[in-house]
Amino acid sequence: MNNNQLEKKLQWSVFLSATIGYGIYYVCRLSINIIKKPLVDSNILTESELGLVGSALFFSYAGGKLVNGFLADRINIRIFMAGGLFLSSIVNIILGFSHSFLMFVILWGINGWAQSIGSPCSVIALTRWFPDDKRGTYYGFWSSSHNIGEALTFVVTAGIVSILGWRWGFESAGIAGIIGSVIILLFLHDSP
Repeated sequence: MNNNQLEKKLQWSVFLSATIGYGIYYVCRLSINIIKKPLVDSNILTESELGLVGSALFFSYAGGKLVNGFLADRINIRIFMAGGLFLSSIVNIILGFSHSFLMFVILWGINGWAQSIGSPCSVIALTRWFPDDKRGTYYGFWSSSHNIGEALTFVVTAGIVSILGWRWGFESAGIAGIIGSVIILLFLHDSP
């Protein structure tokens, strides 16, 4: 394989792993949306408490975007992105066993921080691996990862919850996130 073929292969590897990986980030971010009604119906959380849990994610996500965007420019994006998704996965798995409002707030806040790692790493990967004249095209396709993640959440996760119960909304998202972390570790490359 010559250098040009190797570069193309690595570019596709980076593009696909960033797209799939970030799509799975969304599965771990949106899992709670599928199980809000079962959580309220089971008297685990009230609607007001769910609002506070959601706020914890948004506030920590906002702060995390500032800090993690800065860090992503300076450290290995493969490890950083995989680590963020792995942390988000562990949070989801733990929440599948939780009944405590305080645990939901703390862990969903941690999830917000972990979620803020995915986008900067993906954008940096595309910037490093694709030339200016092709970057917009690849970025445009990568931006569909949001929709991929939403579709997986609202179809697959919802199907799992309807069969196995609310806990599996978190557990299945966590399992998907661990798989996504492995994909990122194996196929996302820090720089050319």
